[in-house]
Amino acid sequence: MGNRPRPTRVLCRPLIAVSIMLFAWWLANVTGYVNPLFLPSLPALCAAVSGQLSTPGMYYDIVATSYRALAGLALSAVIAIPLGMIFGRVPALYDFVELPVDFFRSVPSSSLFFLFILIFGIGEVSKLAVVFYGCVLILLVNTVYGAKATKDKQDRINMLRSFGATPFQIYRLAVFRDALPHVSAGFRVCASLSFVLVVVTEMFLSATAGLGRRIYDFYLAYRVPEMYAVIIILGLLGFTVNRAFLALERRICFWLPS
Repeated sequence: MGNRPRPTRVLCRPLIAVSIMLFAWWLANVTGYVNPLFLPSLPALCAAVSGQLSTPGMYYDIVATSYRALAGLALSAVIAIPLGMIFGRVPALYDFVELPVDFFRSVPSSSLFFLFILIFGIGEVSKLAVVFYGCVLILLVNTVYGAKATKDKQDRINMLRSFGATPFQIYRLAVFRDALPHVSAGFRVCASLSFVLVVVTEMFLSATAGLGRRIYDFYLAYRVPEMYAVIIILGLLGFTVNRAFLALERRICFWLPS
């Protein structure tokens, strides 16, 4: 108890970091070190953020971007987690697909934009396909490593068998429980990646709504403060989703150290 940091001290650390960043931003503006065209002043930025948040279309774009990112992530989880659990428990089966998985995992999703356009067109399916491709292999590999047999896991399985546990109980208490930390870590990585991929696809795959389209439109119009404002709102959205996944991970994997 004596070594635990105080909540006020933990809260002050990120606030100090943000204050330093804002001071550096202000200093770069007042000294003229950076052209205001590329780095707007803080008052102009605050006015732009306030203006964007007061625009109804902004919330529609937030919903559109969030839907595409989370739908693609959910679809990848539905495919990757069951397959990962099977491959992790049957290593001989994973040996057949390990090389293709590692190869396709090394191919950036952004390099397949035009291939997805040719296959799925420029609608919503192609945007979801980009997110699905970028996340499914990461989740698959994380799940495989979580489900792989280890000495400690086998000892728990043997103990459960000696107590007369059913195969489902063994799977739930030993196999799936051990894989959960790896799966949740993959989810957190993919949650951030899904938003990155969605924003890029919205910029280049003719989206009619979304934060990526809004950023691109402001870039073309040289409305730099508004472009920064949308980027900040997007960062806050991604931060919120990441913290939500972290809270869910702590609730599900409650036995892990915080």
